Amino acid sequence: MTITIRHLVSALLVLSFGLLASLVPGGLIETRSLSHIDPLILGIFNTFLTSLVIVSLLIVYFIFKDLKWAFIVSGLCGISYFIVYALDLGTLFPVSPDPMPQALFVIEVLGMIVSLPLLFISVRGAMNSNKSSNDKVIASQPYSKTFVYFAFFLVVVGVGIITFATKSAMGS
Repeated sequence: MTITIRHLVSALLVLSFGLLASLVPGGLIETRSLSHIDPLILGIFNTFLTSLVIVSLLIVYFIFKDLKWAFIVSGLCGISYFIVYALDLGTLFPVSPDPMPQALFVIEVLGMIVSLPLLFISVRGAMNSNKSSNDKVIASQPYSKTFVYFAFFLVVVGVGIITFATKSAMGS
């Protein structure tokens, strides 16, 4: 079996999803209190993080269709992952009075490392994708019902995660 750019980008997206998803506040790894941060700011931040992991999963569908825009979105996901981890590791945001747990530090470093090949391989995929497909033709095809149900399920779960993560980080 030949491993393609599509397979690599998809694997890196799923890995990035898993790394960030494991850091939900109130879970086993992210145990710091962020109760001093305005709830609105924390809610917006958690919405961004949850949207990032949902987009990371959903974009895999379009990566396998070899759509140029999907590779661009996956590259933007790579940049976003890098920035999120860099902000936390650089103690810029979110800053907590609690020390960073060792497991959190390790996962964030791994996430930062994974984000770089995700970005660069996504750019390569975007540059090569025109050779094998036409975005307009494939994008105009209807999505499978399974994809639509999966996307809806992820959004519903995402709202629950945002609520749980924000309440947990606030110490509620």
